[in-house]
Amino acid sequence: MVGVHSGKSHRVSGVVLLEGWFMVFMPHYLLGVGLRVYSPYVGWVEYPDGPSRIVSLCPSVTETLFMLCVGGRVVGVSSWCHRPREALERPKVGSYTEILRDRIRELRPELVFTTVGAQRRALEELLSLGYPTYPFPLPKDVYAILSMVVEVGGLVGEPEAALSLSERLARHLEGLRALKRGDRVPRVYIEIDLGGPTVPAYFNHINSALHLAGIANIFGDEPSEYLYGMRVGDYPVLDVAGELARRDPDVIVYESKSFHPSPDEGLRVMKERGLEALRAVKTGSVLTLPADTLAHYGPSFLEEVVKVCDRVWEMFHTHT
Repeated sequence: MVGVHSGKSHRVSGVVLLEGWFMVFMPHYLLGVGLRVYSPYVGWVEYPDGPSRIVSLCPSVTETLFMLCVGGRVVGVSSWCHRPREALERPKVGSYTEILRDRIRELRPELVFTTVGAQRRALEELLSLGYPTYPFPLPKDVYAILSMVVEVGGLVGEPEAALSLSERLARHLEGLRALKRGDRVPRVYIEIDLGGPTVPAYFNHINSALHLAGIANIFGDEPSEYLYGMRVGDYPVLDVAGELARRDPDVIVYESKSFHPSPDEGLRVMKERGLEALRAVKTGSVLTLPADTLAHYGPSFLEEVVKVCDRVWEMFHTHT
């Protein structure tokens, strides 16, 4: 910081004028300390090397930080960050889409992580408040999860740990490939209850994982991240019941909004929609999952999705 006498008292961009002095806050890279990293979403992000006070609004990044053994540097998280259990002990600085300005200011973060998309407004607010904020996009395939792990490690000064973690996580991809059984392909409908039917389409980590396991997502031909059976922005509303009747999947995977759903919740939901004629409903091939099993796109997804795909194959072989 450089002080120069001015005889004024107000604030302008990049400069604070206070009691006759203006304070120029020099970027870390100009002072010879810290890091300057480019983000395609927000431009240059400047922050201290090896940041010791990190806030993460992104559940996948939060999980990654703890898996890189830097959870001790995480001083704040969003209310959606529940992996690992230790993250629940950190102060909550907002929801998935809203931030608590006073709480964040008290924590004095040196680096903030967000996503883009649903967190765009929170991202812009953080940037306007002057916090070094680095956003990650939603992953369009499983490989993007591995890339995210490597990127986070590089940003927080743990590149070797991140490369090693990514290598270990990549082994789960072989577990997915090993699930393929013969020439028959299960056709599967995936629904995530996020206040309404949220359906993974082509540009999605879930669709990518299913493909590796030899499973066909019945909406995998749609060029979108998600399709929605309710009003979301300017997205068209998917006629879920009509499309399911037309596509008639072999297996249905229903992710509840509850972390402790009843095993038959998904089956009951399909029957309540009048979809008793679906082959998956007739055979009971409806798998109910706890909230955030597949929607979560952090490192643990790669382990969980192997278990889910294994159960899909089991249901398919049992009832077809």
